[in-house]
Amino acid sequence: MNTKQNIESGFRVINLVLTDSNFSRIQNVTFDNPEIKQKTDLEISVGINDNQIVVTEKVNFSQIFNEIEEVKCSITMYALFEKVGESKIEDLERFGKINGAAIIFPYIREHLTNLSVKAGLSPIILPPANFIN
Repeated sequence: MNTKQNIESGFRVINLVLTDSNFSRIQNVTFDNPEIKQKTDLEISVGINDNQIVVTEKVNFSQIFNEIEEVKCSITMYALFEKVGESKIEDLERFGKINGAAIIFPYIREHLTNLSVKAGLSPIILPPANFIN
């Protein structure tokens, strides 16, 4: 069965840019200890200008063991979206905070994983995030 579907959204990604990336680690990072604590903070901001939406997403990650911050990372990316045609989504800010943020997040996850491997660590893989809450 050959079914042709036109997958089209009311929004188009114009640009996706890494704007800031900072990574640091101590010399002797602890591996595989159940007392390791990982903390992830997520910040999302949305700007709207006519039919364009700018979504900036920042992730701060740290790994702490025995009250020592062994790994620290901050990654910021932004995406520019354009409203195309008659979108059914009228609340552009809601689109940015939910859909826009969900589009950017996998790129941040991938960047952090690559940085951790290049730093000689086990891959740091952030869990998927639910942007609806």
